[in-house]
Amino acid sequence: MIPARRRWLAGALLIGVGWLASPGAIPVYDGIGAPPDEPYRYVAPPPGAPKTAPATSLSTKAAVVAGANAQGLSVQTSETGPQMSVFVPQGSMAASTGPITISITPAAPTDAPKGARVDGNVYVVALTAPGGPVTLVPAKAFNSTMYLRATDQRSPQPTMFFRRDPASSWEAVSTSAAGLDVRVGPFRGAGQYVLAWTAAAAAKKSGGAPVLPLVLVGTLVVLLAIVLVVRLRAARE
Repeated sequence: MIPARRRWLAGALLIGVGWLASPGAIPVYDGIGAPPDEPYRYVAPPPGAPKTAPATSLSTKAAVVAGANAQGLSVQTSETGPQMSVFVPQGSMAASTGPITISITPAAPTDAPKGARVDGNVYVVALTAPGGPVTLVPAKAFNSTMYLRATDQRSPQPTMFFRRDPASSWEAVSTSAAGLDVRVGPFRGAGQYVLAWTAAAAAKKSGGAPVLPLVLVGTLVVLLAIVLVVRLRAARE
């Protein structure tokens, strides 16, 4: 009979293999029991992309008090696994009169940042108010954040880029991870936002050996070795 300790070890390895082989990992910002992300919704789907519902847009209003937004605001698109979300603190958007209207619209990319390859949709942010332009207040807006979901969870993940309008050049912004496929950067106000791989990241993404298959193979080899050792010892006893 196989000792209990060895059975527990073999069972743990099997659970690990099953977890690694699961097709949908749970993003960091989701909780236990949260639904897995749906496939990415493209405005202009590339060849082979699964058919999905259209990518969603949003529009919301923020009241203005003393020349700035009266409350902090957090908005996101309505996909399961939002493809875009933004947070702006109280007092971070200035306007002479309100309300401030924040509109976010997905669009198909028409070009790419220099030396990079676009991942997913471009998101166009518009800030408007009845009394004229809406600007960011640097002292309040320094911790405003923009979140964009990448099209998949593979590593490396893309970098966020921003430009004021189609006539401007794309600029890379400081980007970090907010989940397995969610990228976060500073909110720069009205303009266009997109994720894209730099040349080095794109080469690493397409040229390197996939990590998950190697991990699965290694785990299976270890599991088979343990089973073989257990059976040999059991035969000798």
